[in-house]
Amino acid sequence: MKVILVYLEPLDNEPLGLMYVGTVIKKAGYQVKIIGLPKRNKERYVFKEIYEFSPDIVGISIPTPLVNIAQNIASFIKKNFPKILIIAGGPHPTIMPYETLKDRNIDICILGEAEITVIELLKAISEKEDLHKIKGIAFLKEDKFITTPPQDFIEDLDSLPFVDRELMPKNVIYRRAGYPIGNPCMLLITGRGCPFNCSFCQPTVRKMFGSKPRRRSVENVIEEIIQLKNKYGINGLWINDDTFLIDRIWINKFCDYLIKEKIDILWYANGRINNPDEGILKKMRDAGCVGLVMTPETGSQRIRNEILNKGISDEEIFKAYRICKKIGLPFQANIMFASPTETEEDLRLSLSLIKKIQPHFMNLSYTTALPGTYLYDKYLPEIEKSIYYRKYSDFDIGRFKKLDCDINDEYLKKIHRFFEKYYDKTSFRNRARHFIKYPYFRKILYKRWKTLIFSKHPNLKHLLYDFLAIFLGSFVYFLNRHIYSEENA
Repeated sequence: MKVILVYLEPLDNEPLGLMYVGTVIKKAGYQVKIIGLPKRNKERYVFKEIYEFSPDIVGISIPTPLVNIAQNIASFIKKNFPKILIIAGGPHPTIMPYETLKDRNIDICILGEAEITVIELLKAISEKEDLHKIKGIAFLKEDKFITTPPQDFIEDLDSLPFVDRELMPKNVIYRRAGYPIGNPCMLLITGRGCPFNCSFCQPTVRKMFGSKPRRRSVENVIEEIIQLKNKYGINGLWINDDTFLIDRIWINKFCDYLIKEKIDILWYANGRINNPDEGILKKMRDAGCVGLVMTPETGSQRIRNEILNKGISDEEIFKAYRICKKIGLPFQANIMFASPTETEEDLRLSLSLIKKIQPHFMNLSYTTALPGTYLYDKYLPEIEKSIYYRKYSDFDIGRFKKLDCDINDEYLKKIHRFFEKYYDKTSFRNRARHFIKYPYFRKILYKRWKTLIFSKHPNLKHLLYDFLAIFLGSFVYFLNRHIYSEENA
């Protein structure tokens, strides 16, 4: 049996979820191929790949903003290759299985974590067994919508094989050098499950991966990192966990291993900051961490806790950022604009927060009520009438939208553009600021540049970009350095 797995965007990154599924399919003895869709001529590309590979099954991972693209591709496959079975997984099929199936372009939905389910499903299909016995799926039989009991979450994540990077084109692996980490860099996850209750992502995340945090053993993660260094010569890691900082004992052990085994690698991690621990953050810095993503979301404590349900105080945020500045650990702030009930005063508080913490980077988005979340359920009547939510692509967090928010549209867009200009990772003036203003950032960049020049797969394009950014951005930075002036938080 042959399987093609479709990533609905270009393969300029590693789709880890799809790669885990592809890895277990391959390990089970099936032929599998992952394809990403180009920005143009998607249907022609899919036709070519299916014609050449001749799969029995096509699997599609579907986030909500890409539903229309997924359905168009599935419809195209059904018309041209009617014998192919189409299976969908990911967030949207998990929370809206009937809506995914009703047009009959897609045959089966996998609900939630897929690694166990997909193998049981492929076996049942190949042996023509009854699908009712497979846990964690949904399908239409005649006109009846059927969902089976949920699949158990994988308690022992060490039981999963390491992601097979050979499923990716070599250029995806070797051309990535995400700033400011080393070259080449890869994505990695160390755990699944989130116990928090943020209104803009729950309970969807809980349905996908559960509320109980599950972690790979430190030894298992270190073994994979060493394997990646030996096989691919990687010098950078993006640790893609949502809640990396949740277990301080695990982090301590992980960092001790990196230091003791002299695994020289620059890495980035996501962290939710509650009661930040200076000792843990120092240990991470000493073990090669060169970036920590933190998520205040907004400077308004009312919006953050009453609307977004983050449960984080202003003081916890300021303390975390003070520690990072003190110890020399670069950080990124995730900020959302136009939350429900947000006022100009709330927006002013966000601008004040940014001014005080002066993040090295910012990831900006508009608060988005994704289907299946508490925020969506609460504001469904407004969403159905909203001019900002007319099609599924409008649920992209980067697209302008607002709900129950009276702040002027153009003003919000102007603020968004301003901070992208000054705090984005690609911003010349921001990269110049890092080099000029922060001695610890210069040390990080020197290490990065060595990997860009001397790694097994040099990446001089990224090196040239860094140099140009610093040289050209310096002039603009000095003219605008008052924007980066820090206030005492």
